[in-house]
Amino acid sequence: MELLSSKLERADRLVEIASRAGYALWQLQTLEGALAQYFVLVAQATKGMGEEAGNALFEKANSGTFGATITKLRKSGKLSPGLEGRFQTLLTERNWLVHRSRTTSGHAIKSDGAFHELLDRLDRIADETSLLLREIGKLAEIFVLSSGVPKATIDQLAEELVEKWVGGN
Repeated sequence: MELLSSKLERADRLVEIASRAGYALWQLQTLEGALAQYFVLVAQATKGMGEEAGNALFEKANSGTFGATITKLRKSGKLSPGLEGRFQTLLTERNWLVHRSRTTSGHAIKSDGAFHELLDRLDRIADETSLLLREIGKLAEIFVLSSGVPKATIDQLAEELVEKWVGGN
């Protein structure tokens, strides 16, 4: 009975780890796309270029790595040193999560302390990702406003996009 209980506890831990890791990865992928859009908006897009050309630039930017996008933003002078530092730290954590977390944290299934330490790390990654998403959103809005687009237009387009995405759900 003790063996079964131990196996069930490890299975429950694995479910929780996979859930938190999945959520962190989901958030990171969202941020990677948002950062690519931001890069195109502030460093590549030109007035009057049109949606098709903008979408092509985004597709190219979005096909690159997260680290490459951060570097391009830095080189274009469109990322403050403080924000760049946060992105570099998150990039390190993202790379750990994607490439090494299984091998460096496999013992979290058996060890209570390692389990909680891993969950805390995954939560910190997801939390920082959410904060950076908000920062990029604010910066994008500031940029668009400074380009002469009225706030009411931004809000209207955002509402239309959300409606298009969720379609009445």
